[in-house]
Amino acid sequence: MSASREKKVRQERGTDYVSPKEEKERKECAEVRRTTVIFTICAVLFVFGVAAMALWNSGTIQRGAAAVRVNGETFTAADFAYYYYNARANLLNSSAGSEVDTSKSLRLQDHTAGAGTWFDYVSNKAVQALTNAAAAAQAAKSAGFTADDKISEQLNEALSSLSDAATSYGYTTSQYLKAIYGPLMTTKVLERNLRMTALADAYVESISGADNFSDADLTAAYDADPDSFCTVHFESVAFLAADYMSSDASAESSTESGTSDTDSDVAAAAALGASQEAAAQASVRVKNGESAQAVADELGASYSDYKTYKDSSDLSTWLFDAARQEGDVTVLDYYGAGAQLVVFHGKERADFFPVNVRHILVEDEAKANELLEQFNAGDKSEASFAALAEENSTDTGSSSNGGLYENVYVGQMVKPFEDWCFDASRQVGDVGIVQTDYGYHVMYFSGRSDTPYWKTLAASKLATDSVNALTESATSERLNGIRFIDN
Repeated sequence: MSASREKKVRQERGTDYVSPKEEKERKECAEVRRTTVIFTICAVLFVFGVAAMALWNSGTIQRGAAAVRVNGETFTAADFAYYYYNARANLLNSSAGSEVDTSKSLRLQDHTAGAGTWFDYVSNKAVQALTNAAAAAQAAKSAGFTADDKISEQLNEALSSLSDAATSYGYTTSQYLKAIYGPLMTTKVLERNLRMTALADAYVESISGADNFSDADLTAAYDADPDSFCTVHFESVAFLAADYMSSDASAESSTESGTSDTDSDVAAAAALGASQEAAAQASVRVKNGESAQAVADELGASYSDYKTYKDSSDLSTWLFDAARQEGDVTVLDYYGAGAQLVVFHGKERADFFPVNVRHILVEDEAKANELLEQFNAGDKSEASFAALAEENSTDTGSSSNGGLYENVYVGQMVKPFEDWCFDASRQVGDVGIVQTDYGYHVMYFSGRSDTPYWKTLAASKLATDSVNALTESATSERLNGIRFIDN
């Protein structure tokens, strides 16, 4: 086609006409643009993927994932890790800890009681702990409660201890945190949760103080449930089944080639029956006027003279029965190990005043007398007695604290120790020596409380009720972020 002819055709087809050559060129350009766009998109996606993978591997996404919501406040997976690994540590330090394989995730281990996995068990404990702390902290903020100085002091002590521990194990603080609380933990997250729990604890303490409750409040609590603020005095004579096991059965059951399991069970049942029969016969003698202690001494049974408080045991149920009268006698199970003869002597409100006392526990009387003489030869101060206790006492529960026990209440200590402490004539600075089954105690009387013990118990109950009301009303919700814990 001539150029003039082609021009004429274009004019006839209008301005949209494209020649085959131009069409080819356009397609080639379009393909180049499409390929360029595809490569550009792929490059962007690759870069984004690498960045996302790096972000994921850093733990930032998991750390910030919402894990638990308490009363509308959201806590991240990293926050939850603080409570989870604390609960996990508590489990491992308990008697059940031996059932857990620490080399693998708790998610992979079935709970021995068949209640899901050990992860379920521990995470439930952690959610509850987080809920309690958050609810108390939220209430504190709503009430305008602050304890900045106390919180800062606790926080600094915790972080200092953490740093010292990390150094002692050859870790950086960050490495040590991750070793204890998992890979999501950071110093910032730990500090945030330490502050919250410290605020929660301070607020709970503030609403739990006895000063928060009037005498009318305490009296009302007592009137609502008097038995919870009373002590019961009773004697117990324990007849252990082991003492009634025949010598042949005992010898055979202690060897691998001894009796069968069935024979051992029969022998144990017979011994238990014998202990029950012995207790029943002893109860008849006591009912006829014989002393429980005399009967125990004659029969070689274990005698005790107690004051106790109400609990959920069968013994307590019998002792606190409203029909109970002075001198009532019964025979009860003795923790599955035998039978016990019980003699009821009376119930009274805990009107006594708790005491503070220091002691030095030693094995023999000569050493006790030596220490008492050494004390009396000095300035006879409480400080000097405390120094002697730290140096000489074998009681690991108090020696590092100068032998001090504070707010000792009736029924807490063994009877000779207690009788000395609660002697009506006891004065601050009194000293003496008391013998118990544990050894010889050199005693120093530090003083007594100004508040009768029943009021302390009533204030404690009211405080517990207040805290329970605070936490039980809280609502918590598990969120997807929990899935990042203990994988």
